[in-house]
Amino acid sequence: MAIAEHARPARHRLDPIERRMVELLQQDGRLSVAELARELHVTEVTARRKLRRLQRDEIIRIVATVDPFDVGYETPVIMGLKVERGHLDQVAEALSRHPQVRYVGASTGRVDLIVEVVTRTNQDLADFLMTDLAKIEGVADSETNLIVRIYKQSWDWAIRDDTPQPTPPKRRRGRPPKIRA
Repeated sequence: MAIAEHARPARHRLDPIERRMVELLQQDGRLSVAELARELHVTEVTARRKLRRLQRDEIIRIVATVDPFDVGYETPVIMGLKVERGHLDQVAEALSRHPQVRYVGASTGRVDLIVEVVTRTNQDLADFLMTDLAKIEGVADSETNLIVRIYKQSWDWAIRDDTPQPTPPKRRRGRPPKIRA
């Protein structure tokens, strides 16, 4: 799948119920529609409709997560890649297809791409760097940072309400307003 195929509308407007639904699922992705409806104070039909929309529009995906160290993957790394101009999408697409690559994102700053790679051993990492990465045309330079301990791995960040809030009317200085009975 090409990078351009991942294009979506710039913003998805979530109503307060959908935002809360996302928060609940970030805490426990196993919640049933009935449990979501109860927590959200809506009907099961409404909860199911909103959940389907969030999934259909690819706003959320419900997946299992693991700490790589707990399942025997001792060599997770974060890489910064410098990419030759005009090759960014090609390099990102090639990396995105690789099964050991968990994350690929375009970046500003000293590097063009940030990549997370999880390998079982140092030898697997060496094979990835010297064979797989070396075959990708357009990679000019790389910096690999080995993760030795994970202190936090979280997906439950808050989705804030970007709806403009009305500004309260300015109060005039002087006497307080008259209260009529």
